[in-house]
Amino acid sequence: MLLEIAYGNLNYRMVVEGLDEQFDELANMLNQVAEKLQEIGYSSPYKNTKIDLGATNDTTVLMVQKVLDYIQNHLEEPLPSTKRLSKMFGTNEFTLKENFRRLLKTSIYQFYNEERLKKAHTLIEKTRIPLKEIALLSGFTDYTNFYKAFKKKFNYPPSELKRENTDL
Repeated sequence: MLLEIAYGNLNYRMVVEGLDEQFDELANMLNQVAEKLQEIGYSSPYKNTKIDLGATNDTTVLMVQKVLDYIQNHLEEPLPSTKRLSKMFGTNEFTLKENFRRLLKTSIYQFYNEERLKKAHTLIEKTRIPLKEIALLSGFTDYTNFYKAFKKKFNYPPSELKRENTDL
């Protein structure tokens, strides 16, 4: 359940069966947490983006998923051009951009940028790495651009999150 919440799946609920009182109490509490998060419109900044392949086994979906995986595994590197990406994944530029937008409702660059910011957020929360180094590890070559993008996405500067986590 905690993993479901962390990955942003707030529709998941634990079943209370009455066999173990302590488990049932914990399940009820976790279900209540999920409901509260759902009420406030929580969106996990950590969840990995995956396309639901349950609906189709289309080669287009598989190709876009491979591009997603590539981007997520190379966040510290500059994003290749869409022309280069399309050659890497055996399609043409127009088809790649069109299918990416159709399946994910975002552009390739916007997805790349969102993933970099999620990575930076996690690094700030979970490590003591200096912010300038986190910016580089997240694929930003300039700290000022990182700062602006982070603040725009999360509505607070990275230094505020860093300060909160060093106070613990």
